[in-house]
Amino acid sequence: MNLSSALFGDMTKSRALFLRRYGPVFAVYGFVILLFVIGITQSERFFTERNLANVVRQAAFLGIVALGQMLVILTAGIDLSVGSLVKVSILVSAIVMNGESDNMFIAIVATLALGVVVGLIHGFLINELRIAPFIVTLASLVILRGIGLSISSSPVGKASREFIMFYVQKIGPAPIIAVMFGVLLVLTALLLRYTVFGKYLFAIGGNTEVAHLSGVPVKKVRYGVYVICSLTASLTGLLWLSRMGVGDPAIGDGIELQAITAVIIGGTSLFGGRASVLGTLGGVLLLGVTANLLVMLGVNQFIQGLVQGLVIVAAVAIYKQEGD
Repeated sequence: MNLSSALFGDMTKSRALFLRRYGPVFAVYGFVILLFVIGITQSERFFTERNLANVVRQAAFLGIVALGQMLVILTAGIDLSVGSLVKVSILVSAIVMNGESDNMFIAIVATLALGVVVGLIHGFLINELRIAPFIVTLASLVILRGIGLSISSSPVGKASREFIMFYVQKIGPAPIIAVMFGVLLVLTALLLRYTVFGKYLFAIGGNTEVAHLSGVPVKKVRYGVYVICSLTASLTGLLWLSRMGVGDPAIGDGIELQAITAVIIGGTSLFGGRASVLGTLGGVLLLGVTANLLVMLGVNQFIQGLVQGLVIVAAVAIYKQEGD
C-alpha cells in the first residue's frame, strides 16, 4: 500500500511537472488549431496555397525578430528598439542598394553592420554604465525612430530586381523566407540546448549574481545577446525590403510589442530564466493566423485590435492555469 501510494505520488508530481513545462505550448498550439478550424469553415480563401504562403511569410517576418527578443528576455532583459531598427534598416538598405544589383552585397553588409553597432551600444550602456535594459532600449527606440523619419517620411530608395525576386522564391512548396525562419528556429534551439553560450543565457536569467560568482562572463554574454537581437531586426528590415521593393518608413512600427507578446505567449518568462523556442513559434503563429483570419473574414480594422487582444489574454490565461 505504501509502495503504491509512493508510485502514485511520483506519477502525480511527474504529471504536474510535465504540465508546468509543456502546458503553455499545448495551450498556444490548441488556439492555433482552433483558429485554423474557424478559418477553414468560415472562409473559402483561408485554406488556399496562396493564403497559407502569405501566413508563413508574415510569421517569418515577426518570428525572426521574436527569436532575438526571446534570447534577450531569457537573460531578464528586453529590447524595445527592434521595431525602430527594422525601420532604419529597410531605409538604409533601400538607399544603398538604389535598384542596382551591383550594390546588393554592400547594402546587405551595411545593414547587418548597423545591427551589430546598435547591439554593441546597447551592451555597452547596460554593462558598463549599468543602465536598465528597459531604459536603454526605450531611448534607442525613440532615437532610431527619429533617425528613420529624418532620413525620409515617404518611401525612398529601391531594391534591385534580384533582391525583390527573393521574396517570391520557394524551396519546394515552402517560401524561401519561411525556410530561412525554420533554419533559424533550429539553430536557436540547438544554441540553447547544446552550447555553453545557451547555458549561460539561462544562468544569467535565473540569477545574475549567482551566475557571475559561478564564473559566467556576464558582460560578454550580454554583449553577444544584444548583438544577436539587433541582427535579427536588421535582417528583418532586409526581408521587408525584398517584399516592399522600396524603403518604406511605415515599416517597423509596433513590431517590438508583437515580438514581446509572441515570446511571452509562448511561455518565456518576462523575468528571465525560462524560454521555449517551440512556444515562441506557437506565439508567432497565433498572432499571424489571428491577423490573417480577421482580414479573411472582413472584420472591421477597429475591431481587429480588440479581437487580437482578447485572443492573447485568453491564451495567456489558459497557459497560466496549465502551468500553475
